[in-house]
Amino acid sequence: MLGHIAAKSNVLRAATHARPKGFPTGAGQGTRLLTTHTSSPRHVTSRNCSSSPSSTGSAGFGYNNRLSRKTYATNANAMATIKVGDTIPQGTFTYIPWSPELEDHSACGVPVKLSTDEWKGKKVVLVAVPGAFTPTCHVNHLPPFVEKYDEFKAKGVDVIAVVAANDAFVQSGWARFLGLKDKVLALSDPNAKWSSQLGLSQDLSAVDFGTRTKRYALVIDDLKVTYVGVETERAVSVSGADAVLAAL
Repeated sequence: MLGHIAAKSNVLRAATHARPKGFPTGAGQGTRLLTTHTSSPRHVTSRNCSSSPSSTGSAGFGYNNRLSRKTYATNANAMATIKVGDTIPQGTFTYIPWSPELEDHSACGVPVKLSTDEWKGKKVVLVAVPGAFTPTCHVNHLPPFVEKYDEFKAKGVDVIAVVAANDAFVQSGWARFLGLKDKVLALSDPNAKWSSQLGLSQDLSAVDFGTRTKRYALVIDDLKVTYVGVETERAVSVSGADAVLAAL
């Protein structure tokens, strides 16, 4: 399929760049880039996706409360099975490594795999969101992790990653929009498969999202969980940057 796309675009280029800790090593050291167009996209002039993200429906999705408060509470309060002291289950995510060539938006990278085995011996902050580009996730939840990046590094964090059920291309687009670059890995957990193993997935079919990750944060040290913060309200608190920093 990718070969077919490459033939149509006539360009498949490779760029080699240094990888931060937590990026896969070995074969395929460069980021493969697929040129898709040459024109610049229209720019969004405001980051305010909602006048009040925390008050909109579906955990701040802006769906006019199509997801009822009762349904949301049922989803949010279902017990997580992962707890402090547990070893995380093995899993594989997909993501598109950041490269400067992606910044002009004329190319999109080719997704690669990242196994949780890559986190052995590392301290990882993993933050999960229900959806890329959705108001609470986009405005309230993820930006502070980028803004406080140096504080996380000073606490000995090797990897910061954001995971969602969106595909790797959407995650990459969101990462570029927010300027994550190589500071935060934007991982795809299709159908929230890995999060489901933690008891941290939710059914958002009521707003046409299907199965998604819950809003949560984990601190993982050498594959063992040292902090779990799962949101039970339509807000960012225990999974937010400040709460995670305080737990390190």
